[in-house]
Amino acid sequence: MIQGRSPPRNKRFPAALGIYGIMFAALAGAGLWLTVDLRDSRTRLLQERSDLALQKSQFMSQWFGTTLVAVDYVLRDIQEKLGPDDLPAPSPDRQRALGVWLQEKAASVPGVVGISVYGADCVFVAAADPHLIGFKSHQKICDTPDPALDQHSSIQYIPAEKSASRRPSILISRNNITADGTLQGGVLAAIDLSFTQSWISSIVIDPSEVVALVDGEGTLLARNPPLPTAIGRRAPLPPQPAFGRQRSSITFEATSPWDNRRRTYALSKIENIPMVLIVGFDLEGSLGEWERRAWQLAGGLLALVILAALALHAHLVAVRQREDLRILATTDALTGVANRRQFMTIGSHEVARARRYTATLAVFMVDIDHFKTINDTWGHPTGDRAIQALASTMAAVTRDLDVVGRLGGEEFAIILPETDAQGALILADRLRSTVEQQTTVLSTTAHPVRLTVSIGVTTLQPADTGFEDLLGRADKALYAAKAAGRNRVVSLSDPGPVLDPAQDGYQTR
Repeated sequence: MIQGRSPPRNKRFPAALGIYGIMFAALAGAGLWLTVDLRDSRTRLLQERSDLALQKSQFMSQWFGTTLVAVDYVLRDIQEKLGPDDLPAPSPDRQRALGVWLQEKAASVPGVVGISVYGADCVFVAAADPHLIGFKSHQKICDTPDPALDQHSSIQYIPAEKSASRRPSILISRNNITADGTLQGGVLAAIDLSFTQSWISSIVIDPSEVVALVDGEGTLLARNPPLPTAIGRRAPLPPQPAFGRQRSSITFEATSPWDNRRRTYALSKIENIPMVLIVGFDLEGSLGEWERRAWQLAGGLLALVILAALALHAHLVAVRQREDLRILATTDALTGVANRRQFMTIGSHEVARARRYTATLAVFMVDIDHFKTINDTWGHPTGDRAIQALASTMAAVTRDLDVVGRLGGEEFAIILPETDAQGALILADRLRSTVEQQTTVLSTTAHPVRLTVSIGVTTLQPADTGFEDLLGRADKALYAAKAAGRNRVVSLSDPGPVLDPAQDGYQTR
């Protein structure tokens, strides 16, 4: 253990830690900015997908609505040209003429597979396909007691088991209603559902996109990509403006009831027609590129953090190794006090400081009495323990600002800043007394070996040219203490070469 002040350590270490602190703070700031930027870019991407889905659904609803409106115009024209006797029961000739006429009308509109005229009991009285005459229509107004009737066209999905043609169809009908609200009959057109599926399948879509057509009750009529097992199945529609005659649109996020995929959807109702066109973008597919970018950026940031952490670890290891080397270079391995080189460096520093501030400075030379006898009698391990015990005692007796050093063998020295001759003598005698009374080591055979020390004391004099002068004078005082019988303190303040402790210049205790 080195007692007292050491030379200043590397001041670059705190600065390096500050640089690494700034680096990690910058990385943390970059991580926060990256998080916010990725969140905002995700929001923008989803909004762009939502806007695109809305535009596409509105365009497609108008496109498909044009076909249905064309069918409705044809039905209105037929309805206006039917005579008063055509709905109850037309004559055979009139029935054949109506059949030919209805065939021509059906051929004029794409997708229509047949047009029929029905009476008040919903039984077909004339049809483009003569085989349907006499069959009853299963549209909603025919199967519902006291149905609500209006003059507008009615559109609904009819499954194969209820269809007169035994094929799933979309029925568009217009009713003839009397002034008192009674059904007189009407005219309807059937659009084969396969036409709807062919039309919607012809639309070019992205891999993450889905397009679907549902009726007002949520029945799936067509889908791209095709999903045959879901056609004709009903699923609840999301909250939306109530179906009316006007066009309406809405966007939302939901999980598809048909394939359980999470999507952002746009729903557009076809004007004047109870059908809804839905365009959806798969969230996983839409966010695929964003997720790859997020992982790349996060991975890059993590790599930077890891590299910075490794650099900091390497720096700390280097600092610790330098500190270990510094300790090895400045510390006596056996005792932990300053070695000779470090002690001389500190001594020169303290002499210069004392000169600069006109301060007092004392130096001790300490030697174990009869150390050769201890080694010869009890062995070198016991001698090493004696040296260690003396070092511990000196460290305990001296102050924090004092410096203890081992100069070699059993010889020690102590630097005492801010200490005059009288104070140095008092402290030296206390050290000698403590060693004599309290410092005992055990030999390898467990035999107690008591120690005593001789101490030479000196103080800084105006004529001293350096620390070596103090150390040489303290060594002379130590020699005098040994010559006077050992286990004593001798102080020498005169720089002259006096060898006899009885001569002037020595103070003995």
